[in-house]
Amino acid sequence: MIIVPVIMLSSCNKDDEVKADYMGTWSALATVSESGNSIQCKDKITFTQSGFSDLLQLCDPSTGRFIDYMKLNGTMAVSGNTMNLKTTEIGVSTFDLRGYPTGSIIMYKEGSDIFTSLFSQTGQSQAFKSVYEISGSKMTLKTDNNNDGDYTDAGETTVYTKE
Repeated sequence: MIIVPVIMLSSCNKDDEVKADYMGTWSALATVSESGNSIQCKDKITFTQSGFSDLLQLCDPSTGRFIDYMKLNGTMAVSGNTMNLKTTEIGVSTFDLRGYPTGSIIMYKEGSDIFTSLFSQTGQSQAFKSVYEISGSKMTLKTDNNNDGDYTDAGETTVYTKE
């Protein structure tokens, strides 16, 4: 009689899907300087089993709050520690009368003229590979942004913290 419940419990556990170590939301902070001005940015990336969402937020210096600025959504396949990602949606915040982002992002799907126009302005490839390594609550993500075969260029290696 005891054997049946043990067999049932062990077979149920085998059916449970193991959550991959990269899944979840990760964030990284950076300070970007342009035209003599510095702004703090937060990159929040969420990985699921087959997709990703990458949200760039800008810090409002007057309030210290982060405002949503740009978002990418896409599909993903993982083999070992290599992620093959493809962006399928892009969005950018609307702006108020002063030219500041409102945090309200309008998304555009792949294939639309606005998607093509916005995506070309990012200078990124729509399909790209990233290599990740996780140590504790930190993920090092390396992406060959300029497709030169390495991860040694500025901005190609980012360390994220699990949220």
